[in-house]
Amino acid sequence: MLFDIVFFGCPLALCVCLGAHAVREEDKRFWLPSFSFFAYCLFYLAGGRDVLLYLTVALMMMGGWASSGIGI
Repeated sequence: MLFDIVFFGCPLALCVCLGAHAVREEDKRFWLPSFSFFAYCLFYLAGGRDVLLYLTVALMMMGGWASSGIGI
């Protein structure tokens, strides 16, 4: 699913690339973003996918409601 590629695959790839860059260049400043992307991936696997899906659907519903002209 494209949702999984965007919200899980890309951060995982960034985590691996930043970690490899930190090891290769021996630069400590790349470890923090790498760890942050890894923590986000763990959150995604532990149930964050459902939260992101609910928020995405809610935003799409609110956008449709706002563009229809119904309401205030």
